[in-house]
Order: sequence, then C-alpha cells, then structure tokens
Amino acid sequence: MSNQDQVAKKLGLAKDGEELALTGSSLLASIGGVLGILEAVLPATAFSLTFALTKSALWAVSTAVSISLVFIIVRLVQRKSLMQALIGLAAVGLAAFLALRDGGQAADYFVPGFITNVSYGSVLLLSVLIGRPLLGYAGQLLFGLSHWRQDRSLKRKFQVVTLIWVAFFGLRLLVQLPLYFAGLVEQLALARAIMGAPAYAGLLALTWVLLRRIQQSKAVDYSSNSGGNQDE
Repeated sequence: MSNQDQVAKKLGLAKDGEELALTGSSLLASIGGVLGILEAVLPATAFSLTFALTKSALWAVSTAVSISLVFIIVRLVQRKSLMQALIGLAAVGLAAFLALRDGGQAADYFVPGFITNVSYGSVLLLSVLIGRPLLGYAGQLLFGLSHWRQDRSLKRKFQVVTLIWVAFFGLRLLVQLPLYFAGLVEQLALARAIMGAPAYAGLLALTWVLLRRIQQSKAVDYSSNSGGNQDE
C-alpha cells in the first residue's frame, strides 16, 4: 500500500477511478467498521450501566474489560492486525489496573483515553508551532501539493485544518476531565461514547471537505496564472 493510500484510508477516503472520494463505506471503514464502532461504544456503555446499577468499580471494570476482550478475540479470529489486538489488550489492561489498584476509583478506567488525547493533541499542536502542520503532509500525499511549505497562504490553511484536529482532542479533555474530577462516572462514560467514533467520523468528513477546498483553490490559482502567462 502506497503512502497516499495509507493517508487516504486513515482519512476515510476511497479511490474512485483516479480520484479520491469520501463515501459512507470508506468513512465507516476508517473508524473500524461496525465492529470498530461497537468496540468503541459498548465497553464504555456497559461500564456506565453496570456502575449505575451496582456502584461497584470491580463489577463495572470487569464487565467493560470482558466485552473489550471479546472484541480482541474477534479481531484475532478474523485475522486482523495482531499488533492492533495487542495494543488494545494493553490499553484494556492498563485501564483495569488504574481503576482497581489500591487507591484507585472507577473513573480511573478512562485515564488511558485522556493520555491518548493529550498525546495526539500535543503532537499536532507541536507540528503547527514548528511550522510543519501534519495535515500539510496529508495534502502533499493526497494532491501532490509538494510546495505547500513555501506557499504562505497554503501553509496557513493547513495550519488551520491541523488546529481543528488539536481543538477536537482538546474539546474531549475539556468536557471529560471535569466529569472525571467530579467523580461523575456515568456521565463520563456517556461523554466518551458520544465523543468517540461518531464525533471522529464527523471530524474526518470535515477534514475532507476542507482539504478538497484547499486543493480546488490551488487548482484555480494555477489556472489563473497559466492564463495570465499565455495572455502575456
């Protein structure tokens, strides 16, 4: 798989002849398909419901972890990426440990998610601060805009798109951390489910719209410049 194909897949795009397009099936595939959505939503939902009924961190964590392990086994049976399954297993193990350790609490089950959001958001923000917005490289691979770092207008647009991703991860933390510190476990689980796969799919769709507008605006600029040169 080429670098372009890898980036396209991560952004929920599919090849339509020689063109890239955002389709329902490609968007669904980028967030893991139906299995990925269920994997993102069901453990947190089960955690919330179990904790609401039992007020027991042990039962809530055990239920969520059991469901997560089922999904990992399904991935292995379907011969999905072993690395992805192992990462999922490590994340589940860490979440369970944090919630059930001495001095832990049920809400600590969601701490690994906070770490993930901080990590992604920080890397994206850093790329903007050093003048190398990561979404610029996506535009380069998808549309061949290899000169974007020398074009101030183009670079600024890619910075904006990258900052939208930073805002996405920041918003997750802004909403969920107060719930965590307030000990509102059920509300935290609900927020995580809503701001998980469904919100991420929306982010991918918005990103594609913005990247296409950037690419089309540059195509118009090139056409105008070419026409002007011919007139001369």
